[in-house]
Amino acid sequence: MRRYLFILVLLCSSATLFAKGKDSTDYFALRDAESRLKYIVPDIVGGDSDEQRIKACWHTFRTFDTLLQIPESFNYAWDSLRLRTISVITSPDNKFRLYTWNLVLQNGNFKNFGYLQVRKGSDIEIYPLLDTAKKFNNDIVDAELEPTDWFGALYLKIIPFKQKGKKRYLLLGFDGSTIHSNKSVMDVLWFAKDGPRFGTPSFRQSNADPSVECRVVMEFHNDIKMVPHYESNSDVIIVDKLTPAYPEVTGNFWYYIPSGDFYMYKKNKRGTWVREEVTDWNLGQGEKPIINRVKPSPETDPANR
Repeated sequence: MRRYLFILVLLCSSATLFAKGKDSTDYFALRDAESRLKYIVPDIVGGDSDEQRIKACWHTFRTFDTLLQIPESFNYAWDSLRLRTISVITSPDNKFRLYTWNLVLQNGNFKNFGYLQVRKGSDIEIYPLLDTAKKFNNDIVDAELEPTDWFGALYLKIIPFKQKGKKRYLLLGFDGSTIHSNKSVMDVLWFAKDGPRFGTPSFRQSNADPSVECRVVMEFHNDIKMVPHYESNSDVIIVDKLTPAYPEVTGNFWYYIPSGDFYMYKKNKRGTWVREEVTDWNLGQGEKPIINRVKPSPETDPANR
């Protein structure tokens, strides 16, 4: 009898500990919200009309504004949303999380939405990310931006690094942009005393280039899906070298495609990422692939069909 009573006490104790951990009230609230959102977020990119897509997007945006203030949400997996539309990535030092997604309109244009969630001890701070920085046009590579003037992207990788002794986070992302072209983005997140910032002088296009840019934006044909790749063994960023499909379209990035060659961005002693030619292909990724691409032309542009 005592033996069975001892086992019962252990089971009850384990159940109590489990309830205080994962199965807390907040956990159930998050799980319930996720179970409803997973039927809504697919409409952000696949709704029957722009009205339906926009409605689903703003519903998701407002819902996250409430949910991400719950401290336990920082460690919540959001597995069913990751499989659909939402990118959720956590910094390697567990300081912050980025939630980003694309609203895809029926005319082929993309709008980016997101939240930055920052852990401050036992508290959580959240910052809505508003994709309004396109208004800067060509000046965007030189702009330091606040979350309300964000250069939107679907973020896929966070790489911490030091620059002049200060901690920075390199962000690799993708922007569907328009029906004509897509963009790859390399941005930098850092934290000022009054809040987070996107972009700080961190990139040079060659050792001979004296200018330092706040971000790198690469634009190319809309059939190309390209994101910079971080090679951790060598601590370099590999990017495709882009070239015009035909000499006649030089300068029109709607018709730029990967050439089959590559650049890499490598940190110098100051922590600045400097672009170099890739002369030794073997950085741990194996043999150089053979790439055969169909060259786009104005006749095949979706906007002209």
